[in-house]
Amino acid sequence: MIDDFFNTGGDDELEDITRLVDLCVEAFNSGSLNSLKFTEEEFDLLINHFLNEAEDQILYELSRMAYEQHPYSADIGMKYADVLIVNRETERAKEILSVLIDKVPHNGDIYFLFARAFIRESNSDLAAISLKKAADLSPEDASDMYHTAAQDCIDMNDFQSALNYLKSTAEIDGETPELLNDIAFCYERMGDFSKSLRYYERYLDEDPFNDNVWFNVGTIHARDLRFEKAIEAFDYAIALNPSNSSVLYNKAIVYVNTDNFQKGIETFTEFLSQEPGNLFALIGIADAFLAMDNLVDADKFFREALVIDKDNNEANTGLAFISMLRHDQFSSLVFLRRVIGREETDYNFLAHQLNITFKRTSLPEFLLFYAISQYYLRNREQFNISVERLASIDQLWVRKITELVPKLKSDKHYSAIMRKYLIK
Repeated sequence: MIDDFFNTGGDDELEDITRLVDLCVEAFNSGSLNSLKFTEEEFDLLINHFLNEAEDQILYELSRMAYEQHPYSADIGMKYADVLIVNRETERAKEILSVLIDKVPHNGDIYFLFARAFIRESNSDLAAISLKKAADLSPEDASDMYHTAAQDCIDMNDFQSALNYLKSTAEIDGETPELLNDIAFCYERMGDFSKSLRYYERYLDEDPFNDNVWFNVGTIHARDLRFEKAIEAFDYAIALNPSNSSVLYNKAIVYVNTDNFQKGIETFTEFLSQEPGNLFALIGIADAFLAMDNLVDADKFFREALVIDKDNNEANTGLAFISMLRHDQFSSLVFLRRVIGREETDYNFLAHQLNITFKRTSLPEFLLFYAISQYYLRNREQFNISVERLASIDQLWVRKITELVPKLKSDKHYSAIMRKYLIK
């Protein structure tokens, strides 16, 4: 690795490498990188450097240039193939690897790169065959190969294959905390929370001071409705790392979901001290105040959310609801118009509240939006009944429906009833 070279080489060598790196960066920025020529050794140092620095664009161009200038170098060819695989150019990578394997047929690294290419192509069978061949040819590297392949599978959401490779790694290295964490993560993503929890707990037996693992444990307990255990795990995580804001957020969610609204508000507030202006926390606080019938503070925090995102659906819905409770007809209609017609709107909630509000106030505006909510819920019967009631009040209300939902005019299910009540 280039870092090792820096540490062992003299000042002159370090100066030479620094010069090469500066030259590459300057040429890349000016568009003249292709004009440079380097020895195989220089390319090797430069590629390692930019790999460590995560300079992907320069790395890609340097790897391509290295292969073009030194096509007979197996090491350069493998480096280029690796870069191509990372960039999902697997067909080109396999072409290069096929040439290399004819030159050095017993090189385990080549089969390993084949395996990584097949993983990127979601070809798990060929990936497993290539990886087994790689491990047989390079048993001293087998553990790292299996673990890297597992990470690639995780990136591709192939968690079953990842589990297989992680367990192969464990057979060689034993169940290290890192492996236990990765296995637990895979089971979690596969929805097997009991197995996931088991592996996270085995991790904590080895290393009880990892706040992220305690966070994961708390999250699984919350999913399984074990809320007291979830809070306990979150508290451990916070004690280990008070700055882990994700823990505070999820702890607040658990409090709110268990109707412990005051503690939920307090925890959200603590979270906001670390992440000021977080939209979701503001809405969480507003929802909690609303559940406590504290309309003043709920209104305040919903409006703070709208300052960040004026189109936020939940905040607009919340303010529409508050306005309805306050008998503020004008405001409620303003907010209702912002949420009606959006896919993300909770029409079940909206229809329920509109029905209650209409029964309390008898104001046709609320029946209007109730009818529209029933349309988006695909409840034709309730929609038709609501339209008939609106028409009995004044046919103008029926026209307002088509103004708010223009596609009703051409909807085959509703066009007939709409024509029936529209003003001639």
